[in-house]
Amino acid sequence: GGVLLWEIIDPHAGDRVWVPLDQVPDDLVCATVAIEDRTFWENPGINPRGILRAFVSNLRGQQIQGGSSITQQLIKMVLIDPEDRIVNPEGADLSDYARKIKEVILAVEITRRYDKEKILEWYLNTNFYGNLAYGIEAAAQVYFGKSVGELDLAEAATLAAIPQFPGMNPFDDPAAARERQHLVLDVMVRQGCITPEQAAAAKVEPWHLASATEQFDFLAPHFSVYVRNRLEEMFGPELVYRGGLRVYTTVDYDLQQQAECVARAHVRRLSGEDEQTVLEEALASGCEAAQYLPPLRAYDVGKDHNVSNAAVVALKPGTGEILAMVGSLDYWDETIDGRFNVALAQRQPGSSFKPFTYITLLSQGYNAAHLLWDVRTAFQQPGQAPYVPENYDRQYHGPQRLRLALARSYNIPAVAALQLAGVDNTIRTAHRMGINGLDRGLEFYGLSLTLGGGEVRLLDMAYAYSVLANYGVMVGRPVPAERLRPGYRQLDPVAILRVEDREGKVLYEYDEPQRQEILSPQLAYLMTSILSDRQARRAAFGHPNPLELSNDRPAAVKTGSTNDWRDAWTIGFTPQLVAGVWVGNSDNSEMENVPGSKGAAPIWHAVMEYALKDEEIVPFERPDGLVERQVCAVSGHLPTEHCPVVTELFIPGTEPTETCSIHQAFRVNRETGRLCTVFTPPELCEERVYEVYPPEAADWLASLDEEARPPTPPTEYDTVYSPALTDAEVSITYPPAYAYVSGEVITVTGNARGGDFAFYRLAFGEGLNPTEWIQIGPDHSNQVDNGVLEYWYLGGLDGLCSLQLTVVDHSQVLRQATIQVTVDNITPTIELTYPPEGKVYVLGDDEWINVNAEVSDNYAIGRVEFYRNDEEDPFAVRTVPPYNVNWVIDTVGDQRFRAVIYDAAGNRAESEVVTVKVEQREEP
Repeated sequence: GGVLLWEIIDPHAGDRVWVPLDQVPDDLVCATVAIEDRTFWENPGINPRGILRAFVSNLRGQQIQGGSSITQQLIKMVLIDPEDRIVNPEGADLSDYARKIKEVILAVEITRRYDKEKILEWYLNTNFYGNLAYGIEAAAQVYFGKSVGELDLAEAATLAAIPQFPGMNPFDDPAAARERQHLVLDVMVRQGCITPEQAAAAKVEPWHLASATEQFDFLAPHFSVYVRNRLEEMFGPELVYRGGLRVYTTVDYDLQQQAECVARAHVRRLSGEDEQTVLEEALASGCEAAQYLPPLRAYDVGKDHNVSNAAVVALKPGTGEILAMVGSLDYWDETIDGRFNVALAQRQPGSSFKPFTYITLLSQGYNAAHLLWDVRTAFQQPGQAPYVPENYDRQYHGPQRLRLALARSYNIPAVAALQLAGVDNTIRTAHRMGINGLDRGLEFYGLSLTLGGGEVRLLDMAYAYSVLANYGVMVGRPVPAERLRPGYRQLDPVAILRVEDREGKVLYEYDEPQRQEILSPQLAYLMTSILSDRQARRAAFGHPNPLELSNDRPAAVKTGSTNDWRDAWTIGFTPQLVAGVWVGNSDNSEMENVPGSKGAAPIWHAVMEYALKDEEIVPFERPDGLVERQVCAVSGHLPTEHCPVVTELFIPGTEPTETCSIHQAFRVNRETGRLCTVFTPPELCEERVYEVYPPEAADWLASLDEEARPPTPPTEYDTVYSPALTDAEVSITYPPAYAYVSGEVITVTGNARGGDFAFYRLAFGEGLNPTEWIQIGPDHSNQVDNGVLEYWYLGGLDGLCSLQLTVVDHSQVLRQATIQVTVDNITPTIELTYPPEGKVYVLGDDEWINVNAEVSDNYAIGRVEFYRNDEEDPFAVRTVPPYNVNWVIDTVGDQRFRAVIYDAAGNRAESEVVTVKVEQREEP
């Protein structure tokens, strides 16, 4: 009852061309020896060090691997029967060791009898180069459409890299093939074959690949090629092409077809075609899944979004089986580079990477109620410009509990979470969960990682999400020993169920899936709970949205978008199915405003709805070991009587211990609106609850509409009933209480009058409760009515001072008024630390210029103003840190930036001018 996907034949078997070694370019000879067997010209036919390394690996229970010289590989290809080359997937046995010993004996004997040139000639003409190409001449024709003698250095290095990993070739995995080419070139430099300059030139030389001319019977083509590569890895290419194998795969061909057609239909809609026509044609062609595509929003209908390609992967999480793999919309369409399998390509995942960050943070004892601030934040990076992330909607959303921050995909909290969790720890989590990329070294990646600043594969992402669907358990088959890497996953998703030889003997069967616990069930469920929280998500995605399945079927899902619209992702799962979708262009060109929710999510929605239409609705079962607690809905801390509350899940031991400090009660004079004091009549005082936010939230609060902005508590104390100030006859009106003052001399004003007036004097003392008072000027016998009391010389003063007015009557009765002020005569400092002088920006490529000021003051900063060129008005003002702004690029030419700082006392300082250049983008 199965479907024949592909009958693999060797089209070059009858017409291979033998190429003498003297007609093979020296670069190809050197490249082959450099990458395959560096001691070839000197060794006795075997590589003793490599054999020892393989032996140690095998003692550890891994597969027979490595250690093979060029001569040994030739022996294996020519003199060992294909059936005898099969390596036991479960580990080495006696027959494997016997075969290896046989290889060694024959290799030594062949080397004794024949010269090295003849052995290398045989090797090059019989080696397998992927895509049915046996021999170097066939490889040159298949990949570059030319004879081997016409290959240049870049092409020679590319071909030499293929035999070790035939699937990593320019057709099936161009990115990996390019990396392998670079490796070969680097080794050639170390071997002295070429110069570093030649290597550098070859690395940037573009490939001119031959076109695929034969469209043979080929169903689920990218999946079929993926299976072929796995077979070659398991049994070797010779047995695959000549062994008469019958291979049973995991693909659900109906789902595969529906995923292919619905992806094509949605991309047609995004390309501006009539939505109704696309739907009718899809349904008429048997694409039932198209009926589940959510309708486009009105402003997207009929608009060409410059989208040409998509990829889809579907997995069964309980077994790790690949049910569908769509690598492109059309395998044979060269305009979209259709043979390139985007499901296996390294692409930036956008926000779909965020779960790895939050999983890492939760594993460190944080909880789903942890408070993260979505406010303008400049994350400092040593030796680099501050990293100032923006949200998709270019707005700030204030305090966010971790659950809300992830469900709504806010960027700034995610970066803060990564800073807490650690970039290195997060990468390790991703590797353990199934991500095989992110391998440029921990020091390569920065805080943008959580927003998709590293490249991953769609298949790996779907497999990693399946760990969550399985309550923390990875299910699959063991990774072949030659691909095992410390810290990375040890299991692979499954594409092959059974392999039989021509007589029906079972060579391999996936009958007992391997299981490995990666996360605790509690941690996996907690993340699933967040990703499936419809209510938490709706503030950002609206309702209805394509992340919600029909009949309230629970689904955990995450979108992702790159900020330049090159990649749109959606990955999500139910307990029965995981699906991942990528939408974009294979040439990496930008789409027109296509985030994951618009580009990939509709395809994901349709695939999930179709695949599950006849399946029962299965909830995510909560495991034991989680507890519920009420927390403040805003801060996530323990609630007070003033907090709105929500119920959150916690892993025991991670519950909050801190009490909410945002909701605070204040006693306020209901008539004056000021804070009550001991002098305020009790009957005028009432308790009011306010939300108190830290200074860094000021920009967010200022951005809110007046009706949405929470009222701020009063800062002035009620003075109406204070004996010291209610007597208007004795008062200081300037400077105001608690003010900052600066300058050499300030004018003190107020009132000093009343019946039986004799004289007044003004004095000051340092501190809140001075031990010594210093009189300012003489005693004054004239009364003052809202006028000048005295001139206060501030020379030598700094810090908090008390200022006291005393009025004395003829009976020697004193009346006094006292205030506190802060004297600040120290100028603040300011420096523009970014952008660097002379930096070049490109209009159209760069959205803005980030301007960062480092400031300091001995007391308090009032504001920082940012200026461009000779403009009189600042283009931005910051009153709270970070003192970091973006100037949106709208013109070319030199741009001069400076900043001016004022402290709370009015002292002023100005930065040096920094000049950068904005150039026009060159059109291709």
